[in-house]
Amino acid sequence: MKKLILILAIFFTASGYLAAQPDMKHNDEWVKKIRAEKVAFLTTKLELTPEEAQTFWPVYNEFEEKRFKIHMQRRYMERNTMNELEGLSEKELHKISKDFIDLFQQEADLMKEYNQKFFNALPAKKVVMFYDMENDFRSHMLKEYRKKKREADRQ
Repeated sequence: MKKLILILAIFFTASGYLAAQPDMKHNDEWVKKIRAEKVAFLTTKLELTPEEAQTFWPVYNEFEEKRFKIHMQRRYMERNTMNELEGLSEKELHKISKDFIDLFQQEADLMKEYNQKFFNALPAKKVVMFYDMENDFRSHMLKEYRKKKREADRQ
């Protein structure tokens, strides 16, 4: 459970950091490139057989689409709320806080639901490895982004 919480915390940090980058926010080509890299990375690291990949990727893509919508709702709340905090009543602030936490709960519920679907698509060992490899991919991408940013700043 602690590892799952750590993975979620890292994911939220990484996804929030990357989503906040103005030059990448709505770049479809960039998103397609990252997704392709993720598929290759996870397929290789998990050593998915063709049959496993055929079963796993549609489930994962469905999961990611739903998770992305929740993240966008949270990002929208973060941006809009932080600009208007001063004028809100205690009651409004409590409701915003509850709504924000509800989005985290929705994501946790989604993960719980799809965890079972992942077990239906992959052997248990690969499901557990998948969570770790997904985290490794995010770390890898953050390192790559920071490296490219440093190189661009030097020029």
